[in-house]
Amino acid sequence: ALVALALIFAIQRCDPAPFYIFDELDQALDSTYRQAVANLIQRQANNVDNPTQFITSTFRPELVAIAKNCYGISHQNKVSSIHHMSKNDALKFIANLMSEEEAVGEITTVKSKGSTRESRKRKSAEAIEEDTTARTSLPATSEEGANMSAGTAELAA
Repeated sequence: ALVALALIFAIQRCDPAPFYIFDELDQALDSTYRQAVANLIQRQANNVDNPTQFITSTFRPELVAIAKNCYGISHQNKVSSIHHMSKNDALKFIANLMSEEEAVGEITTVKSKGSTRESRKRKSAEAIEEDTTARTSLPATSEEGANMSAGTAELAA
C-alpha cells in the first residue's frame, strides 16, 4: 500500500491533476504512515504554486484532523444520506468506531482462549471456517449497525 501511494504521489508531482479521490487510502497503514500521508496531502492541498483538492473516505483520525470539510454518510431503509459534520463530530464518530473495533477484537480473543481441549485437538474445516467468520464479521456489523456508516474528508486549497 505504501509503495502504491508513493508511486501515485510521485506521478502527482510530475503531472499534477486538479483533484484526487481516494477511498480509504490509509486503511492498510499504521498510525505513523497515516500521519505521514496526511501531512503530504495537507502540504500538496495548501501548495501556493499548484494547489490540489483531495477527496478521501476514511475511518481513521489522521486525515480527518487535517480536513477542511467532513461529511458523514448514513444508510437507512436502503437510502443513503450525506450530512455535513464538524471536524470534532467526525473525530468523535471515528473514536467510537475504533472503540467498537477494539471491543470486537477483545471478544474474539477471549472466545478463542476459552476453547476446550477437545476443540483444540480438532482442526476440522468447520471450526476453521467459524473462526474466520468471527474475525471478519466486523465490517458487515459496523456498516449495518452504525447510524453513520462512512466518513468522508475533503481537503481543498
